[in-house]
Amino acid sequence: MNRENLCDEDCNHCPLIIHSNSRMLTRVFNLLYQEFGDEAYDIIQKHCPNLTVCYDCRVDDFDHYNDCKIMFEE
Repeated sequence: MNRENLCDEDCNHCPLIIHSNSRMLTRVFNLLYQEFGDEAYDIIQKHCPNLTVCYDCRVDDFDHYNDCKIMFEE
């Protein structure tokens, strides 16, 4: 299945990106990246590059500011 069948490519209005529950996606995808490294990154980046952006920090490629609550506070 290709990406076009799953996404309307209107990233500015994507409910997966703009909804506050997307903080959970940030956390889960970052934990997958920490566990599986570049293999996880490549899969996520290939299908939706915006899902490598932190919901709080708005930094791309699984990077975060030091005070990021999603990744550095339990």
